[in-house]
Amino acid sequence: MAFSTRFGYDATSTQRKKLWDPSETLGIINMDPGYQRITCIGHAPSQGRRCRNPIRSDNRDFITATLNEIAYLRPDNPTVISRLRAIAGPALCVRYHQGQAESIVRQWQRKIQQLSPRIDERKPTKPVRDDKNQDSEQTINELREQLREMRELLAQLRDDRDGQGSQSQGYERPNEQASRRRQEAERRRQESEERERDRLEKERLERERLERERLEKERLEKERLEKEKREREKEESNRRAREEQAAQNERIRQRAQKRREEREREKREAERREEEEWEQSWIKYQERWAEFRATPLREGNIRDAIPWPVKSGSYRDVKASNVNDFLKRAVARDASPVKLIRKECRKWHPDSMNRLLRDAQLTDADEMMIEMICRVVTDLLNNASGRSSELFD
Repeated sequence: MAFSTRFGYDATSTQRKKLWDPSETLGIINMDPGYQRITCIGHAPSQGRRCRNPIRSDNRDFITATLNEIAYLRPDNPTVISRLRAIAGPALCVRYHQGQAESIVRQWQRKIQQLSPRIDERKPTKPVRDDKNQDSEQTINELREQLREMRELLAQLRDDRDGQGSQSQGYERPNEQASRRRQEAERRRQESEERERDRLEKERLERERLERERLEKERLEKERLEKEKREREKEESNRRAREEQAAQNERIRQRAQKRREEREREKREAERREEEEWEQSWIKYQERWAEFRATPLREGNIRDAIPWPVKSGSYRDVKASNVNDFLKRAVARDASPVKLIRKECRKWHPDSMNRLLRDAQLTDADEMMIEMICRVVTDLLNNASGRSSELFD
């Protein structure tokens, strides 16, 4: 047997042919009852069987195409192991068995080593003589010969009958001959009358047939005209209905478009107002901080004096989600996000707030609130590193 030294194809054939069945040899198809398809090829130790989790459809297509490709290669071709290594990962479920890829490849290698090369040989088939057709032809020839003999016998019988009739005529008497001639004339007259009656009957029937055809033609023509009239009326009615429906649809579309445009306008207006509110809340927040720093005296309820980083500026609205929204949405779009967040991080650092509020009496709840704000700002600063343009999307 000769093989290609480069790809391992069968060089004795002018066309490529599959040398082995990788799917059957490697056990790619899950033959568990109710499956009989490609599932995850990993082993589920807790179940003591092969995993039954499905794999992605594009991975199945890739696996099928690869198996079909290596079926034309000899099993010991190095390209086979390379292709199998490429499909080992896609053949395992992502959730549980991705770590079994290398062991699966080793199992496949052992199965391939146990596989002996096979050559499919085809033997030429000999044509089989069709005896049945020959028997049919022989039977037909015999039947034709019998028919010919029967025809010859019938002709001979007719000739014998005619000869006997001519011999008996010489012995007939003159009266019998005259009587026979009268009978023959009467027979011919009756036949003539019968033919005339038949002719007249045929003419009558023909006239009746023509009359029926004329009446049927008139009836069909009348029905055709009435049908065309009904169809025109129906088409006209349908046309008016379509026009009315189209006009109604157009009115509905215009009303819907008007409502949609109105909703979009209201949405844009609401977004514009909301943006203005956020912008004003940021300006107010900056002004309060400037005023807070400029006022050294910390008397009264310090909680109301602190400019909290929320839209309302009120202590009761301070929570992580509101602080996060405020620092993302209230900051001006043309400002540098990283720079502003870094500034806020320094501002809300517990050491900075303790120095700023050293003469004030802070409760434990106030200190926990400041620490929470510091954590939110720090997380935003960490997320802003390297992607400041995406921070406020």
